[in-house]
Amino acid sequence: MTTERIRLMVVDDHEVVRTGLKAILEPENDIDVVAEAGSAQEAGRMADTFEPNVVLMDVRMEGMNGIEACRIIKSAHPSINVLMLTSFAEDEAVTSAIMAGASGFLLKNVNRADLLKAIRAVSEGQSLLDPAITRSVIDKFANLLESEQDRALDAISDREREVLSLIAQGMTNRQIAEELVISENTARNHVSRILDKLGLARRSEAAVFAAQHGLAPQNES
Repeated sequence: MTTERIRLMVVDDHEVVRTGLKAILEPENDIDVVAEAGSAQEAGRMADTFEPNVVLMDVRMEGMNGIEACRIIKSAHPSINVLMLTSFAEDEAVTSAIMAGASGFLLKNVNRADLLKAIRAVSEGQSLLDPAITRSVIDKFANLLESEQDRALDAISDREREVLSLIAQGMTNRQIAEELVISENTARNHVSRILDKLGLARRSEAAVFAAQHGLAPQNES
């Protein structure tokens, strides 16, 4: 069975780095280095012309950085998988790269075997992070999620907090309406707005949110 070869583009603003990467990659039977680019702007043009399925992208470059180039390439070519390379494990850069659509993020001190493994993995649609930065990124996203939830909670009105508390008690729209002396339709609208503001899909998720943020009544022991 013939395996489809990986069409790879190398992007780095240092020629010696591009040369070194090509020396590692070109002998591989399943990888074709179809293009190389010395800037983010050039990378966008090359992606249009050569249609690689994997881009090995430096994060730090003069002018437009690799993260912005990743965003542009992914916008124009969603099927291209971008593997970011950097010398430093910066939480902000990693987070931004993931948000831009990068499939992976590796430190430049990665060894040859792990680099090749990573390229093959992202070519198959897998996502990966260098083990040295995985923990910090998980923590970063957890903090971002918590911050988003806190901001969402600030957008909830006093009346909606009441409704959220009643949802946490398992009340139906009709029961909420009776408790607050409002129409069932108004109760339904309150519930819908709460789910929308909190970015939730189900009442059960709202009940969990309420418990996590101290809005659910505590059971007396």
